[in-house]
Amino acid sequence: MRLRGKTAVCAVAAAAAFTGLTVTAASATATAPATASPVLAPAAESPCPYSGSHPILRIGSSGAAVKHAQCLINLYGYGISVDGRFGSETNYAVKDVQGRCRITRDGAIGLNTWNCLHPDKLPNPR
Repeated sequence: MRLRGKTAVCAVAAAAAFTGLTVTAASATATAPATASPVLAPAAESPCPYSGSHPILRIGSSGAAVKHAQCLINLYGYGISVDGRFGSETNYAVKDVQGRCRITRDGAIGLNTWNCLHPDKLPNPR
């Protein structure tokens, strides 16, 4: 899946900001900060804030947990709609992320996939 224009810039900037890197627009390269290892922002300042549970999600699921998963997926360079509806676009991205994390590519977001999607957990699709 290719990203274009502002979506690509936003995805790169969000991923970099979340990991403590800085991105320059002119070169679109990431450089490590001069400080110690990055510290994750509190949940309220997270690029994908969410305070609910992390249920098992699959095609047909909908709601805030799906929006959260879609937002997290987009942190890794996908450009899917954050609409709260788990459809074919989300399913394709989930399977791709699962492959990048070397976990079962079943399209369902369960414990292993939630851990894969959260950048503070391992493995993650970077």
